[in-house]
Amino acid sequence: MALFDLDGTLVVGQTQVLLIRYLRKAGVVSRAFLLGTGLWFLAYKAGLVKVTEESREKAARMFQGRSVKEVAGLMTSFTQEVMVPRLHPAASAAVAEHLREGDRVVVVSAALDPLVKGLCRHLGVQDWAAASCEVRDGRYTGRLDGPTPYAAQKARVAESLMARWGVDPADCWAYADHDTDLALLRSVGHPVAVHPRPRLLAEARRAGWPILP
Repeated sequence: MALFDLDGTLVVGQTQVLLIRYLRKAGVVSRAFLLGTGLWFLAYKAGLVKVTEESREKAARMFQGRSVKEVAGLMTSFTQEVMVPRLHPAASAAVAEHLREGDRVVVVSAALDPLVKGLCRHLGVQDWAAASCEVRDGRYTGRLDGPTPYAAQKARVAESLMARWGVDPADCWAYADHDTDLALLRSVGHPVAVHPRPRLLAEARRAGWPILP
């Protein structure tokens, strides 16, 4: 099994910020929603705020009231127009190689489920774990449904999948770019740092992990 982080690993950039900008151009979200998200992201980059379940649920509101079919169509367009040009060449090549080898590939991300699903369809990946958006009567409620795979929770998701599918962690691979993914990387026998941030780069060098540029 091979596990892949999304933002900064498979795709260069913050996919949910890119999505909100895309949906604003498409007239799906308001200018106020875009502005609020942009200000929050600047504060996050400056270390003034942290990602919380509440902040993730605010992002989920962009789908509120829209049908599953409508959102799936939007995600297909967003994937082709925005995410595909930003695919990390080495990481996406690793996905293709694992698929050719018959490995089970899983994208594990804190991004919203419809977004992750859209990219997985493009890559030919059948399995993913993401921030699950609640659906009732075929429409998104704007709320999350269950814990988000982030930091240590990613490792718990990975361990659950490995146990469910009966695979040995020592035989599994994980690819990530950020030190928040250290628990995920340490949960497998073959961790790989992808264009890593400074703290992960230092740990990867110390541990002798492969590093993709």
